[in-house]
Amino acid sequence: MSQAKLNLAFLWHQHQPFYKNARGYYHMPWVRFHGTKDYLDLLLILRDYPDIKQNINLVPSLLSQIEDYVRHGALDNIWMLSEIPPEQLNPEQKQEILDNFFLANVRNMIKPYRRYYELYLKYKYENRYPTGAERVDRFSDQDFRDLQVWYNLTWIGMCSRERERLQQLFQKGQHFSEEDKQVLWEESRAILGEIIPTHKQMWESGQIELSTTPYFHPILPLLIDSSIARESIPDVRLPAQPFRHPEDAEAQIRMGLEYFEQLFGRLPEGMWPSEGSVSEDAARLIAQHNIRWIATDEAILAKSLQQNYHSNRIYQPHLFHGKSRSITIFFRDHYLSDTIGFVYSNWDEDRAVEDFISRLHAIRKRIIEEAGEPALDHHLTSVILDGENCWEYYPNDGRTFLAKLFERLSEDPYIRSVTFSEFLQNNPSLPSLYKLFPGSWINSNFQIWIGSEEDNRAWDLLKQTRDFLVAKEEEGVLPPEQLAEAWRQIYIAEGSDWCWWYGDEHSSRHDLEFDQLFREHLVRVYEICNEEIPAALYQTIKQKHFDRFSSLRPMNFIHPVIDGKVTHFYEWTGAAVYESSISRQTAMHQVSRIIDKFYLGFDEEAYYFRIDFAQKPDLMYEYVIAAKTPRQITVVFSPLRGVVERFIPEGETTTKSLLEPTFRLDKIFEAKLSFKDLELQTGETFGFQLIIKQSGQQVEIFPHTSMIEIEVPTRDFELREWSV
Repeated sequence: MSQAKLNLAFLWHQHQPFYKNARGYYHMPWVRFHGTKDYLDLLLILRDYPDIKQNINLVPSLLSQIEDYVRHGALDNIWMLSEIPPEQLNPEQKQEILDNFFLANVRNMIKPYRRYYELYLKYKYENRYPTGAERVDRFSDQDFRDLQVWYNLTWIGMCSRERERLQQLFQKGQHFSEEDKQVLWEESRAILGEIIPTHKQMWESGQIELSTTPYFHPILPLLIDSSIARESIPDVRLPAQPFRHPEDAEAQIRMGLEYFEQLFGRLPEGMWPSEGSVSEDAARLIAQHNIRWIATDEAILAKSLQQNYHSNRIYQPHLFHGKSRSITIFFRDHYLSDTIGFVYSNWDEDRAVEDFISRLHAIRKRIIEEAGEPALDHHLTSVILDGENCWEYYPNDGRTFLAKLFERLSEDPYIRSVTFSEFLQNNPSLPSLYKLFPGSWINSNFQIWIGSEEDNRAWDLLKQTRDFLVAKEEEGVLPPEQLAEAWRQIYIAEGSDWCWWYGDEHSSRHDLEFDQLFREHLVRVYEICNEEIPAALYQTIKQKHFDRFSSLRPMNFIHPVIDGKVTHFYEWTGAAVYESSISRQTAMHQVSRIIDKFYLGFDEEAYYFRIDFAQKPDLMYEYVIAAKTPRQITVVFSPLRGVVERFIPEGETTTKSLLEPTFRLDKIFEAKLSFKDLELQTGETFGFQLIIKQSGQQVEIFPHTSMIEIEVPTRDFELREWSV
């Protein structure tokens, strides 16, 4: 093998919504939690591997919140609840603690800590159907104090927790005191205080490159002209009044760059457009601010080039030619990016790293075969993903995985990690791009943020409030400081995060809190202007809270033919249908999917499962039903071997048995599994995840962060539940 190297660039996007509410504190703790767990820790891991270069994107609105904690003593809702001595907690506060202080990955952030897991089990399982008051009464004052400490302590990163005073808290483990809580607060602020200086120092050393985003993380193409959404989805239903304010897009870019320069002493060369959202107008506007490069998803390049597209072209940055300025665009490999974000957390770290490296070697080989060894110098593999939300799903918060990955990359003779600007310095000539398809890194469109009834309602209210403020500004009666604050509220409301949670695509237990925060910013505009607040702003935009995996259920018995084909139109009518693209998700979104739709139905004796694929399935795939409740049972369907295996844990051993192979893979996957084989009784709730494996490794889990729950029907089900 030749010694020519493949260029590899990681970009970790660090971002959180703007959480400060009208009462002056942060309505949710996620800036602090990810600050103490992820932002500094990534750099501390990286320091041990000086040959590894990384790109890190820091959103100004995130940085301003970190600064608020460090310089102004900001507090969040969890901090405020944790500060109160348990003896002074009222019943409502105790209930709020129990409702919120177990919101962490149980496997990786609760179960490893004996006392925390003990409290979790007391909360979750000691009494299956307790009232709120009964649950509160089971917890002593010391229980609450230990819980106050543990919930905040588990959000300390693996590197940051090596500080001596934090180590002492972990070693103590229980019977915490109020003095222990003070240590935790002091150390938390100290960690937050090191985030920006450490980024600055490592940027100056050349090991990382920093880039940024427009200040409050808006979708620039939609601010410039919301009708651009029709170029990606021609039949999309848009808000009643178009939103066309390129001056707001320009202001968000300008404010972001000014704040970034204030913190770091110089301007960045690159920008990650919020959600990888691009359009020709947005690219031109960014270029006018002397930004050298932006990045987006590979599918944007494919749709921009159309028939001239080749899969290897995503590994070539392209120079987009605007009317007066040009700008370089990098395109992320969304499969490689998604493997880190969604897949490798369930693998053994050595196997995950080996898989990632082998895929890079395969990319290198393809480039050489197509264009020759010298072409490697002009190609770059971009891995771009969320830099914070995936790590809680990894053992050791991803530290072991990252350390092994960085070590392998340091030693690999065929891969070179680079920053984007470093790559451009050695590549003055790039292929040209004269057309840029408008879209985001998700499905090459803007559907997440506009088009649904809830999204459009949010845009309408934003437009109405903005128009009101413009009219007040023209009257000339508002003092400059009040006018500036009112505009700040508008810019906050233009952030992408609000519409992320509107519509059907994403949902969390905080849906209504995000809704409230969005409307509070618009309400604040009217309050600043001392005008009556429109009644519409008191009404929730979110019409319902989506909990897809417990609310969906089959409508009637079905009896499909298990042949791997859609035998007739109605054979799955009445089954529950789960669409992967609109499944319940966190702040992450998976682009590279195997499952498009998952059907679940039943008759009097069995469940029926159907998978429609987003991409052609590999013959090596195995399909796993991983039952979680009411008992643990794993059933593996193996098309290649033609068998169905059932595994039941019994103490420290596992019993394996073969089941009747009632399944078929053709255009779709169809399977039947009896209640008897799952050891289910009528009325029990069956909770499970669907896992796809390849060569023994998980490549997709559905749903990713929860499970599907469904009752075992009674024989008279169709007499009680029927559809026409």
